[in-house]
Amino acid sequence: MTLAAEIREDSLVRYKGTGTIGTVKVLKDEDGIKWALLDSTGLYYRLDTLEAIEKAPERKELEGMTLEQIQERFTQQQEMMDKAKMQDENLETGG
Repeated sequence: MTLAAEIREDSLVRYKGTGTIGTVKVLKDEDGIKWALLDSTGLYYRLDTLEAIEKAPERKELEGMTLEQIQERFTQQQEMMDKAKMQDENLETGG
């Protein structure tokens, strides 16, 4: 029995390509190809590219951090993204 056969709605799965993890919300068969819709991305993945997992792995980089430290890291990352966006908006294209 293959892992794809074990995957059903509400199964926790990992996409083999990038490691994306999500819960299967919808299964469909289109032209003989089985697809699964993941809640985490809102995208369909071929069933043969997914593997069933028991539980999501723990995120080691956040381990031992307080809620305040996690919020501070998030704020810093958001500020970096905002700065990069402002730089992109200031670029003019040649014509």
